Amino acid sequence: MDPYLTARFLHILFATIWFGLTIGGGQKALWFAREDPSKEAPASDYLKRAAVIGTFTGLATIALGQWLMMQLGGWAEMPTLIHVGASLAIVIFVIGIWPIGNGWRKLAKERELGKDPGILEAIARRIGLWYHVVQLLWIAILATMVFRHF
Repeated sequence: MDPYLTARFLHILFATIWFGLTIGGGQKALWFAREDPSKEAPASDYLKRAAVIGTFTGLATIALGQWLMMQLGGWAEMPTLIHVGASLAIVIFVIGIWPIGNGWRKLAKERELGKDPGILEAIARRIGLWYHVVQLLWIAILATMVFRHF
């Protein structure tokens, strides 16, 4: 099989999965904030799974993008918009680890402590705003990849 086509397919596959993880993230946070803690598995279980899957798919997308670039001559041979898109992917990865990841950890901790539902919803809404930022960045990345030669 052609290494370029393999790299391209895997890069798009993992990018799609990574993007898909952001869909409904704000709603999931609100649901998590409003749900009765006794009905749900421990928050730490959910957070660990989400962190592993998000980190893996993010790193795989970035690494496969690098492999794809190597198939086309390397970083220096890429159009500027590919550099912009790759940089934005790294920004998304950082946002996922820092404000979104920390927000989820704070939400879980506050929920386990039995904090006021208003406080939990405020934290969940902040998480949702970060998910919206990530989705806007995804649109920008898609535009940079599609229109890279213009």
